[in-house]
Amino acid sequence: MSSKLGMIEWLDNTRQLKDLIEESYNDNELDIITNQGQHPRKLYQDYAINTYQKAKPTANNTVMYTELFLSLKKAQVQEEFNHIQSVIPVDLLRRAYHKIANSHEDFYTLRRQFITSYAVLCTSQYIFGIDDRHQS
Repeated sequence: MSSKLGMIEWLDNTRQLKDLIEESYNDNELDIITNQGQHPRKLYQDYAINTYQKAKPTANNTVMYTELFLSLKKAQVQEEFNHIQSVIPVDLLRRAYHKIANSHEDFYTLRRQFITSYAVLCTSQYIFGIDDRHQS
């Protein structure tokens, strides 16, 4: 994406996009996700465990997630997704780019490079059949 920011963590002299985004939370938002247990990852994990573990408390994670998503209805998944999504500020990525951009031109350049890089990455992974495409 640029000489200092990359999507792949093992390139020299780059930072993960995840780290840049997490640094963009303001103090109030950071307090909510850390001290009040509202981190999106934790909310998702708690939902999965609480929903499934009631039925089969000894199941391992692979079995739990497989059976959980086979048994849930679309409306249940959408409701929980919307709840988890509501914790994440809608302008978090924009804030991250504003933070590292020196000017408006830099912001638009970073944004364009991100969109282009991400599109190429996703397209390439789709063409090569790489199924596990979650960006950490």
